[in-house]
Amino acid sequence: MRQLRWQTSLLLLLTGWTARAQDLTLDQLVDRALKNNLSVQTARLDEAGTEARIREVKAGALPQVNLSGDYRRYAKIPGQVVPASIFGGPEGSYQTLAFGLPYNLSTTIQASQVLYNPSVGLGLKAARIGQDAASLQTLKTKEDVAYNVTATYYNLQATVQQMTFLRSNLESVDRLIRITELLRQNQLAQGIDVNRLQISRTTSATQIESVQANYNQLLNLLKYLTGTPQSDSLRVQVTLPESAPAPLHSQAETAGRTDLLLLDRQKLLNEIGQRNVRAGFIPTVAAYGVANSTFFGIGGENGILKNVPGYWFGLQLNWNLFDGLARKSRLQQQRIENGKITLQQQQVRESMAMEITNARNRFLVEQQNLAAGRDQVTLAEKVYGRAQLQFKEGMVSLTEIIQAENSLREAQNNYLNTLIRLRTAELDWKKATGTLVANS
Repeated sequence: MRQLRWQTSLLLLLTGWTARAQDLTLDQLVDRALKNNLSVQTARLDEAGTEARIREVKAGALPQVNLSGDYRRYAKIPGQVVPASIFGGPEGSYQTLAFGLPYNLSTTIQASQVLYNPSVGLGLKAARIGQDAASLQTLKTKEDVAYNVTATYYNLQATVQQMTFLRSNLESVDRLIRITELLRQNQLAQGIDVNRLQISRTTSATQIESVQANYNQLLNLLKYLTGTPQSDSLRVQVTLPESAPAPLHSQAETAGRTDLLLLDRQKLLNEIGQRNVRAGFIPTVAAYGVANSTFFGIGGENGILKNVPGYWFGLQLNWNLFDGLARKSRLQQQRIENGKITLQQQQVRESMAMEITNARNRFLVEQQNLAAGRDQVTLAEKVYGRAQLQFKEGMVSLTEIIQAENSLREAQNNYLNTLIRLRTAELDWKKATGTLVANS
């Protein structure tokens, strides 16, 4: 077929678009998007943030050291009330005494170490699962980006071929206009025939401009998806493959579907959350040591500065015996959330089975339609070419020529739409089976 030899470089001369410039394949576009897409980069930053949170949780199990200082200048030293009998006074009377010096400087260093706290270990496990979930979320973002890039690329291919069809049809109309003009000059055709062909030519030219604008929009979308600045040029290989996509497997593995893996991680986090709530019923133990140095002083001729050091060690027990049943309520919430996740897992599995079945069925139908559409285009080309020859010989009217041209356009558009639906069905199947991105 003249217009269906996909391996030839029958491509359009758009703005900044030459055969030499079309060198990026679909795989190269997807690779570029997975590296440069802003959503993917944001997901990677989320992963880095999760790693930082893991280090933060680990730090909670390490010794903690705090340094504090306190300086006081008493304008009036606070006093204490003591029995006067201590100093030989009468029983039942009291005296106010002020102890200390007006200048006080205290420095304290305290080191503590958690000896037993189940929440620390559970928090570390939760952080590691969260890191795994962040990696899966990055993978899911990559899958979405790969899907959008691939779908845009397929639409770009169809747009290019549609432009090729339209330009070829426009050349045919131009030839008919020249022939009809000669026939009119020889009084074998009427001026209205030329006008009708001019209208058809204008329609084709308008469609070409519309398709070209659509091409530019799709190209700009590919720039956005691949992280290419809009001011830069993007060179894309858009030659349509001659062969149809390979048949889809009747059985598809879905265990590696990112949505399911993310729900598994959520379930694990929920279970750790329940264990953490229960850990609140258990006491925690920490060891600590304190080194304190306090300076007391007074100014003047008899000024003095006295250092009074102090050191001590200890164990600290914390046990919340009753919290108003708050932990019981939190545990109930965690259990309800766990039930919701279980239902979501079941829902995703059912949805995946439906998506896989629908995509495979659409693929089979469109595969048959594609072969029929290709035959229709071939037949429409033959009819249109025969009609042009008969028109030159005066055997058919101009109306039949225009009808044949319209039939050809319709067959071409139907073929391209079928090809897009076929590619989309294949793409949806890959998305449903979790095979859009390698190692997914």
